[in-house]
Amino acid sequence: MASYRYEPLRSASQEIRLVHLLPGRFEDDIKIRILHSPFPLPATPPPKAKNFQVDSVRTLVSRPWEIEETESGYFMIFNVVTGEAHPLLTVASPLEETSEYQPRYEALSYTWGDADVSEFGQVEDSQGSGEPSATLGLRPNLASALRYLRHSDETRVLWIDAICINQEDIEERNEQVKRMTNIYTLAQRVIAWLGEESNNSKHALATLQHIGRQLEATKSGRIIAAPDATEPHLWRNDHAPSFDQRTWQALINFVERAWFYRLWCWQEIKLGSWHAFLQCGGDTIPWNDFWLAVLCLHNKDSLPSMRFRERCRHIVFLKHDAAGHSMSNILDVSRSKGCANPRDKIYGLLGITPTYFSSSIVVDYLRPVEDVYKEAFLTHLNATKRLELLKHCDLANRQIGGPSWVPDWSKTEFAAPVLSEQLSSGISRAWFTYAEPDVLEVVGKQYTTIKTVSGMASMVEEETLLAVGDWFQHLPNKGTYVTGETMEAAFALTLCMNRTRERHPYSHFLSIPEWVGMLRNILCLTATSQDDTIYSARETTNTIQKIRGRRVFTTETGHIGTAPAGAQTGDSVCLILGTYAPMVLRRTSSGQFHVVGECYVHGLSDAVGILGPLPDHWETIIKGDALGRPTQRFVHLRDHKETSNDPRLEPLPWNWERATYERLADDPAIFERFRNLETGELVNYDPRLFPEVLEARGVELQSFRLA
Repeated sequence: MASYRYEPLRSASQEIRLVHLLPGRFEDDIKIRILHSPFPLPATPPPKAKNFQVDSVRTLVSRPWEIEETESGYFMIFNVVTGEAHPLLTVASPLEETSEYQPRYEALSYTWGDADVSEFGQVEDSQGSGEPSATLGLRPNLASALRYLRHSDETRVLWIDAICINQEDIEERNEQVKRMTNIYTLAQRVIAWLGEESNNSKHALATLQHIGRQLEATKSGRIIAAPDATEPHLWRNDHAPSFDQRTWQALINFVERAWFYRLWCWQEIKLGSWHAFLQCGGDTIPWNDFWLAVLCLHNKDSLPSMRFRERCRHIVFLKHDAAGHSMSNILDVSRSKGCANPRDKIYGLLGITPTYFSSSIVVDYLRPVEDVYKEAFLTHLNATKRLELLKHCDLANRQIGGPSWVPDWSKTEFAAPVLSEQLSSGISRAWFTYAEPDVLEVVGKQYTTIKTVSGMASMVEEETLLAVGDWFQHLPNKGTYVTGETMEAAFALTLCMNRTRERHPYSHFLSIPEWVGMLRNILCLTATSQDDTIYSARETTNTIQKIRGRRVFTTETGHIGTAPAGAQTGDSVCLILGTYAPMVLRRTSSGQFHVVGECYVHGLSDAVGILGPLPDHWETIIKGDALGRPTQRFVHLRDHKETSNDPRLEPLPWNWERATYERLADDPAIFERFRNLETGELVNYDPRLFPEVLEARGVELQSFRLA
C-alpha cells in the first residue's frame, strides 16, 4: 500500500488538518482519516475589567493577613501564619467554554521519542469508503497514545502535530507553527500523553490527585488550603506528608517522565490551561490538580532526595507564561527544556510570550540558529529597554557562531537560572546602539578587575558542594569584608546570592545566621557524605544550582563573587545600565569587549557601585507584587516604614512623577513606573538614572562595544 501523500492546505480558508481516529479494540490496527478543516479565528470578546487591582488594596490589611487573588479568579484574605482564608470579593471566572466554536477537536501533547517507525497506521480516504488507501508511519510513543485514546464505539477527532503538519514541507511548517497558539487554545481540551503505565504510576497519580484536591493556588505562587480540605495543614512547608517508601518511589519515578522536560509540551499544556489533563496509560488527572500537588511537594522543607525536588521545580515552571512572568523569566525556564531543533528554543515559546515578542519573530527554519537568537535578543531589548538577556551569555560554553552578546540557547541545561535580584545598576534602562551585523554598544561603568579565580564547582550535583571547602580556604583573609561583615558571612551570602529572609522578608528563605550555619555544615562534607541530611533540605538544592559550573573570584577592590567558568584574571567587572547584575567583560585586541557572563558580587547590590552605599539606618528589601514578581523597597530601620523612593536620589525632576505600579506585557522582570508630565510618556525605569544625570553626580560612565 502506498505511503500517504499530503494535499496542500488552502490558505484562503485558513485550513488545518484534523485526525479522525476511527473506533476499534486496543489490539486492532490503527485506522485514521485525515481531513482538511477551515480554521477561522473567532471574534475576541473585549477583556472584562476587574473590580480592582490586587496591589491597590494590599495596604488595607497588615501582617499576618494578606490579600491574594486565586488562580480561579477569586480574591481571598489569607493569614500567612495559620493558613486561615476567607473570600473577599469574586470576579467573573476566566473559565469560559468555547462550545460553539467549530471545528471541535482535542489537541494532543506528547514527546516524539524514538525516530524509528514502529508500525504503520492505515489512512482511509476522506470519502469514508471504509477502505484504507494509504499508510502513514507512526513512532512508538504516538502509536501507543493512539491505542489508549481510541474509543471502541465512536470516532475521536484530534490535532496531532506529527500527522497534521506535513513535516517535509518547510514553508507549511513555518506557517503552521505560527498557528500553534490558536490550535491549542481553541481545542476542546489538551491531552498530555505521558506514556504507558509503569513503575507504579497508577499509585503516583492517585496520590497526586489527593494532594491537589487539598489545595488552592494564588496568582502570586502561594498555596493555601482548599475550603473543603480533609488535610488542612498539607499546604504548610513544614508539614511533612506521611508517605511510605513505596509511595515516594512511585512519585520519584513519575516526575522523571520525558514529557515534563520537552519545550513544546510546556507551551501546549499552558495553552490548554484549565481544559487540560494528563494521561498515563488509562489513568488521567486534571492538569491543575497535578500542578498544585507538585508545587506543594516542591515547597516542603525536606524531601527524600535532592533530585526529586529539582524535578518538581522544573514541573512547577510549566505554569510560566506572559500573563504573570516577564520574557526573561520565560527564557530562564526554557534553558532546561529540550527540543530537536535549536530554533525551537524561540519558535516553541511563541504561544506563551508577550505579543510584542511573538508578533515580531519571523518563523523560518532555514535561518541560521545564531540569527534566530539575535532577533529574539534585539526584539526583547528594543521593547523592554533592558539588557536582561545578557545573563544567559556564557562565553566558555558557547556552541554557536555570532557575537558574544547573543545568548546561546541551543544547549539544554538542566539547571536553575541565576535569579539574584541584585539590582546592581538600579531601576535603570539600557542605553544602546546596534551596529549591524555584530556590534552592540552599551553604557555603564567599569567598576573593578578580577584578581584571582578559583577552581570550578562540579557540574555533577552530588559533587558540587565539595568545591566550597576549597573556595573557602583560598579567600584573601578570614577577617572583615569590605561591607563590614565577617568574611565568613560574606562568603555564605555569596553562595546563596543574598537570598535571605532579611532581604526577602516576605519569603521562606533562611536568615543570615542560618546561612552561616549552613556554610559551616557544607564545609564538613566529604566525598562520602552523599547521605548527609543537608542534601534533603530545600535550600541545598537552590545553592547547588547557583554555584555548579561556576568559580569564586576576588577583585582588586577586595570584593568576592561567583562567575561562569570562563572568567579569568584580568577580566573587568562592569555595571551596565539596564542590567540587574554585574557583567564580566573581556577586552579584545581591537578594543571591543566579549561578554564572559553574569556574576554575583557581594556588596555591589542596589546600585552601590554607582550611587554609593545607603545612608545609615536604611536597608533594601525585595517584595513580591500581586503576581509574586520582585519589586525593590527601601526600609527605614527606626520606624520600619517601606518606600519605593531610593534615599540616595534627589526628588524627581519637576516634569516627572511616580505612576501607579501595574505590570504590562512588555515590562522587564523588575521595574517601577514613572510618567513624564510634559509628554505623558509612561516608562518603566527611573529618570534619575539617565547617563547625563549620573555623570552630573560624578559617576564615570563609558561606552562598551560588545562583539
